[in-house]
Amino acid sequence: MKKRILAALLAASMALCAGCGSQTSDDGEEQTAAGTAVEVAEVTKGAMSTEYSVNGKVVADNEVQVFPMLAGQVLTLSVSEGDKVAKGQTLLNVDTSSVTSTMSSLRESYNATKTATEKAIENAQIGVEQAQLAVENTEALLEAGAAAEQDLTKAKQGLAQAQAGVQQARAQQAASLAQIQASMDQINKQASYGTVTAPCAGTVTAVNVVQGGMASAQPAVVIAEDSRVKINASVSEDVFAGLHTGDSAGVQISVLSDEVKSAKIVSLPAAANQQTNLYDVSVSVPSGTEPAIGAFATVIFYTDRRENTLSVPTDCVLTGNDNERYLFTVDESGTTAARVTVETGLVGKTNTEITSGLNEGDRVVVKGQSYLSDGSAVRVVTSDGGEG
Repeated sequence: MKKRILAALLAASMALCAGCGSQTSDDGEEQTAAGTAVEVAEVTKGAMSTEYSVNGKVVADNEVQVFPMLAGQVLTLSVSEGDKVAKGQTLLNVDTSSVTSTMSSLRESYNATKTATEKAIENAQIGVEQAQLAVENTEALLEAGAAAEQDLTKAKQGLAQAQAGVQQARAQQAASLAQIQASMDQINKQASYGTVTAPCAGTVTAVNVVQGGMASAQPAVVIAEDSRVKINASVSEDVFAGLHTGDSAGVQISVLSDEVKSAKIVSLPAAANQQTNLYDVSVSVPSGTEPAIGAFATVIFYTDRRENTLSVPTDCVLTGNDNERYLFTVDESGTTAARVTVETGLVGKTNTEITSGLNEGDRVVVKGQSYLSDGSAVRVVTSDGGEG
């Protein structure tokens, strides 16, 4: 009885072991167990570059500082930071009483001088009329034989002197009034400085005075000319060496969008910033965006650009002994993985350049490679778990 039980247990155990090594299909045929599930990608050729991301800031392309030409109390302030202004628009008014205090006395002096000099001219003109009458009388007497020729000459000399007196009186009036007018013009010119206007159209980026406060020889308002802006970013020397004016760059302004948009390098410095030892690079604002001045941005610079380069996703490249770089490829049947030693070049944000070891069109394992060895059985699947 015991022998029968032992035989039955042994048979059951063998059947169980046999089930572990194979499986039966729906039509009754036995199949070998599937290999390691992996995802693959084809090796492609294309442009590639090294990417460097740095922090940047939106700044005015050209900032114009507006200085008050007259010190004094700010009576009115018409703009705030962020306002758009037109050329010639009034920004603020400064109290001008300190320079116009003598204007009223100058006006009185002008009027008094004009009155006095006009009286002098009038008297001189009366003298001319009298001298003219004397000439006419002398001429009549000369014709009647009652006066000599020298009497007429003397009368004409008196007329010329009287006429010169009128010219002198007029010249004195003009000189006196011009002197006073020059003083009044100077005051009016200084008083005009009390109205501070925008020298250009643009966006106000800073206001450094307050209404009721004092304006001095400091920039009261700063304007971004024509509202043009750019993005400044600082890079190290090794990155700077690979940049050129006009090169493409990526810009992501988080307050506007998470999307990285295309931009251009617009200017490069001649030397590093003495304070930071970094190079301050200017990048254009992406087309169609209007970031506020002061907004922060992420700037991506591309260096070591290469065309028609073989590349694979960086994650599929593994490191072995002695810094050996290798990856796994899958054969045409999609059932066997091969370990392939490769040489790498540029390392981008997502891809790595392959300089030897692969050909265009090879299928490399991008997921599941850590579980493989040379010759491993594999089963290609897609990202959604389906068969590839």
